[in-house]
Amino acid sequence: MNIIRVSSFFYSPTHTTEKIVNAIANGAGIDPLNIIENNLTYPGYEETLIDVEPGDLVIIGAPVYAGRISLTAIERLQKLKFAGNPAVLVAVFGNRNFDDALIELREIATGLGLHPVAAAAFIGEHSYSTKKFPVAKGRPDALDKGKAKEFGNQVARKIRSLKSLDKMSALALPGTFPLPERHVIPPSHVETDFKKCNRCGECQPSCPTGAIYYRGGYHTKPELCTICCACIKVCPQNARIMMSEHVKSFSEMLFTTCQDRKEPAMFI
Repeated sequence: MNIIRVSSFFYSPTHTTEKIVNAIANGAGIDPLNIIENNLTYPGYEETLIDVEPGDLVIIGAPVYAGRISLTAIERLQKLKFAGNPAVLVAVFGNRNFDDALIELREIATGLGLHPVAAAAFIGEHSYSTKKFPVAKGRPDALDKGKAKEFGNQVARKIRSLKSLDKMSALALPGTFPLPERHVIPPSHVETDFKKCNRCGECQPSCPTGAIYYRGGYHTKPELCTICCACIKVCPQNARIMMSEHVKSFSEMLFTTCQDRKEPAMFI
């Protein structure tokens, strides 16, 4: 099978998944003009989607929240449809564990009409990472991106060696199947410290669910906040603050228990 074009689809509030997916796509060894990016992160993403062609290699990427794929990513992915394209599955986790995320992504991709041929779990700076309690700070770094590019090259070689996708066995991945009940994260949201806020507006467009609105200052609709922490990362005044003590204590726990550098896990 030949790869003429790569179509990537990613949900990436803090841009870590985006960086890994792009590195994998670039490793496939095709003309950069034939790499199509579909960013599912922000409201209105439907208007920018580019149709997938029958021969495209599809890359699907999403972050891991509590050992599973982000619910917002799932909701947006499930609106897509494919026609038997080979697929690479990518989960990006914050140096703790990817648990059942790749299996969940495999089941989603298969349901969308894709043929998963490879999968990988890469590390990105944890959403809850702070200056005081950094977790996987700066990742994916150059080493991660290099491994992602090489993974893309390995996937391309595998696909070129295939005569047909129909006779491939199911992609074996670590985790629990059938999928267990999803871990429930206690309700929380991010809010603005108005004493620090200078109303620059950087937070509002960074929000993947449109939870931030302006009314005499920047406020948050708690029911829409997924605590992805994108707004915290982009705020130059450190004025966006986590309201949950549970998340704050969890951040400290991660800092204590997840300092050893973990490396990507790849499955072809």
